[in-house]
Amino acid sequence: MGAKRVARIAGLDVLLPALLGGLATLGFAPFGYYGLTFVALVGLVSLWWGASARRGAWRGFVFGLAHFGSGVYWTFVSTYYYGGAPLAMAIVLVCALTAYMALYPALVGALAGTTRRLPRTLWALVVIPSAWLLAELVRSWVMTGFPWLSLGYSLIDAPVTALAPIGGVYFLGALMMVSAGTVVLLFAGSIPARALAVVMIGLAPLGLWYTPPATEWTQARGEPVSVDIIQGNFAQAIKWDRDVFRTTLERYRAMTQASDADLVVWPEVAIPAPANQVQPYFDEIATLAGERSQTVLAGTLVHEADDAPYYNAVLALGAGEGRYYKRHLVPFGEYFPVPEFVKTLLDGVNMRYSDFGFGADDQPLIEVDGVKLGLSICFEDVFGYEIAKALPEAGVLVNVTNDAWFAGTTAAAQHLEIARMRALEAGRPMLRAANTGISAIIDYDGRVRERTPEFEIAAIESRVQPRSGETPYMRIGDRPLWLASSAITLLALLGGLLLSRRRKKVGASR
Repeated sequence: MGAKRVARIAGLDVLLPALLGGLATLGFAPFGYYGLTFVALVGLVSLWWGASARRGAWRGFVFGLAHFGSGVYWTFVSTYYYGGAPLAMAIVLVCALTAYMALYPALVGALAGTTRRLPRTLWALVVIPSAWLLAELVRSWVMTGFPWLSLGYSLIDAPVTALAPIGGVYFLGALMMVSAGTVVLLFAGSIPARALAVVMIGLAPLGLWYTPPATEWTQARGEPVSVDIIQGNFAQAIKWDRDVFRTTLERYRAMTQASDADLVVWPEVAIPAPANQVQPYFDEIATLAGERSQTVLAGTLVHEADDAPYYNAVLALGAGEGRYYKRHLVPFGEYFPVPEFVKTLLDGVNMRYSDFGFGADDQPLIEVDGVKLGLSICFEDVFGYEIAKALPEAGVLVNVTNDAWFAGTTAAAQHLEIARMRALEAGRPMLRAANTGISAIIDYDGRVRERTPEFEIAAIESRVQPRSGETPYMRIGDRPLWLASSAITLLALLGGLLLSRRRKKVGASR
């Protein structure tokens, strides 16, 4: 094999897929260059155009390594600096996560190679987008799901956001892949395929023009609620320090006393102790808030009995009543789905781990001045179906989080981007309280109305308009996407295998 051929193969199989994978990350927060993500997808589909199943899988895998490696590198910060893992173990865990996530574009690439003998218009506009859609849906479900960097999030500021309340974030991602396939057909397809691509490109603006705006699906309900989001700003390195605990109590007490809002929201585990150990403090906050007809949502831990698990919880203090226990826990973060001997090994290397309890699915909603709140804690807002459990009853969404685990990385901006998509899908405003930022008030159309800087003590005082109604996506969820993508991918795979087998038989008979 000549040197030029080796260089060409290395470029197409390693360098170019890696470059495209890194380019795709620039469409997500905090960068927001969604056009570059689109260019990367066009390049990826082009690399799959004539590739075999093996080569398509490899190119997809390299793309995924670069994309997810540059997009979720921040898991190293939480694992090593705050999780207590030895350096070698932290590196192995992060690399394993990246490789696992890269398997999904690899599988799509393998399918692309297997089905490359199907009609090219069908291949580019239906098969590849459906396979990618199915891959993202499966990634959102396996091991309770890790759908970070799903393509649709990169479009939160693009002119297609009116489609999110209709089909959700995965639908947006599938349309992005259809668009990428259209561009590839325009340059590499047959004359009829190019004509179809031109027609699709011409009709796209017309379709967006007739798409109902976000205002069509939900309506203002009742009077606005005055809110105060408090950002206490305790770095993860000191958050659980005994010497800082009294400062924590005093800061949240003082900032709450300074507020006259109807609703005050603290971040996730704002008070780093089980509630029963600081019950007098919570009683004091409840009394102060009750005297002013104020409700405080306090993030804390709850340990109801010695033989009961700990819960990541939000307590309603003052005028409001109730509590919320986190339902969707982070695997390998808040619970470890591993045998006991593995936990013993973790103890042996002094790596901290937790096993929290799961909150019930049917928890009653907390109500403030007649407005029901749809609560979620941290990672839960990554899943649209978790938000849907509170709808259509909830008029306002509330997410409390602690992104200090990933301080100084892109994770906080990415998490805010995800929260914006949930507000847009649900047609509800969202109040977001983050320990070290980014705290924000997000309007029902996904736009950030107010936000705090990171790593500062801050508060947002404003008024929020509750809404009623139900968007199509919150009503039907991802079920149609699962059915359509599964059926199309299976049929395409069978068709590709049959065509390949027929070709081999024809070749053997000659």
